[in-house]
Amino acid sequence: MKRTREILVGSLSVSLLATAFCLWSALGNGVNICMTAGCALYQDFTLWGISLWWGGVLVFAFLSSLALLGAASAGYAVSGLALLTDLLLLSVMALTAPCISCLAAAFFFAMTYLCFRKAAAVQSGRTEQGRSWLFFIWLLLFTVNLGAVARTQLSVWPITAGGEDVQVRMFFSPSCPSCRQGVESLSGRVDVAFFPLAENDDDVYRIAHMQTLLDTGRSPAEALAAVQETEAPGGLGVLKPGLLWLRFRMLCNKAHVFMAGAQTVPFLEFHGLPSSLSRKDLPRVQKNPPREFPAGLDHTLPLEPLEPLVSGQCGGVKPCTER
Repeated sequence: MKRTREILVGSLSVSLLATAFCLWSALGNGVNICMTAGCALYQDFTLWGISLWWGGVLVFAFLSSLALLGAASAGYAVSGLALLTDLLLLSVMALTAPCISCLAAAFFFAMTYLCFRKAAAVQSGRTEQGRSWLFFIWLLLFTVNLGAVARTQLSVWPITAGGEDVQVRMFFSPSCPSCRQGVESLSGRVDVAFFPLAENDDDVYRIAHMQTLLDTGRSPAEALAAVQETEAPGGLGVLKPGLLWLRFRMLCNKAHVFMAGAQTVPFLEFHGLPSSLSRKDLPRVQKNPPREFPAGLDHTLPLEPLEPLVSGQCGGVKPCTER
């Protein structure tokens, strides 16, 4: 008996490879190929108690069977529905954090869709397929997520060496008086790392000079105090590769502060409870003795103003111009 439908080799190959990948991920792959925050965020994500990776296994296994049967039109419809569902996941990742493994699965969804789409066109005798708006929207969201992955891989840069003992990260600008006070207070501590950023063009050259002084053994406080009068190099000196690379690294630091929702410096990140907020360091609150009020008067006692937790900052709408 002559077969009316041939096996869709391209669709079958992609579907089987995707099934193996989803099965490998569902069973807990031993190779850590995911390096973004989204990987940890979606690692244990389930729907009705079932991991989404098992859902991927079922979908791709079903598409593999359709490719074996040569059912191009049915495979085109199912893969299109799967790609449409994947748009939701890509949108969520674009708004939260991208996951490299999830993007790999999304790539398989798109490739399977394109293979079945082409096979369906061949079986129907159409020479031109036209434009797929579903794939165009998917490609747009996929590109956005790839850009987010690239952005997360650009790590912040500390001007001082720091290892695993670093518990406090301070982002500062040489132009900011409050930053200079903070660097002076925290200088010399092994659990603090300093991350420079530029509030103006002169800050780039101050940090370049500060790097040189730190290499000679100066402390961060001493180096920062010594570079306040640093002037920009003349001529083509501003285009030196070292200075251009420094600008980029400081721009990454500033982007980190902005993405954290702040636009001012100093900006500090604590990995744990700050020691100044521990119970033994908090000042005791004096309780006022009960007082008697005449009838008809407001019994509400005015609250004493608390000392502000932030003593100074600059940046955003407040430029770092104060010396």
